[in-house]
Amino acid sequence: MFRNRSEIESDKGSGIVGFVLVAPLVVAIFIGIGQISMLVADKTVLNSAAVIGARTASAADASNADGRIAALDVLESRGSRFKPESIVITQIRNQGLTYVSVSITRKIEIPFLGREIFMTGRARAIDEALL
Repeated sequence: MFRNRSEIESDKGSGIVGFVLVAPLVVAIFIGIGQISMLVADKTVLNSAAVIGARTASAADASNADGRIAALDVLESRGSRFKPESIVITQIRNQGLTYVSVSITRKIEIPFLGREIFMTGRARAIDEALL
């Protein structure tokens, strides 16, 4: 029930041991959270570029090339290293309407895991030129 003085003195240093055991786990969790937030930001930029590209290409007085330029402008706002692998702009006919579909694919590196993944942003808009 009661501890004597020698038992209390033997607990000294246990806080440091606990810190040494837990600190790498806490650091790994923070790095993982940072990596996930960067992936979410990259996906958001890809989706935004696809939406802007689709809306621009679907305008009555615009072409697919205009949509590609608008999408590239959005991607360049993220930085000069944010280059897409491919930008595909197509017209799709569905239930009597024609849509402009934009798909942007980019290779994303995940340094913490040492892997690369492909991320795609997609959007579509009704083609106003054919209305």
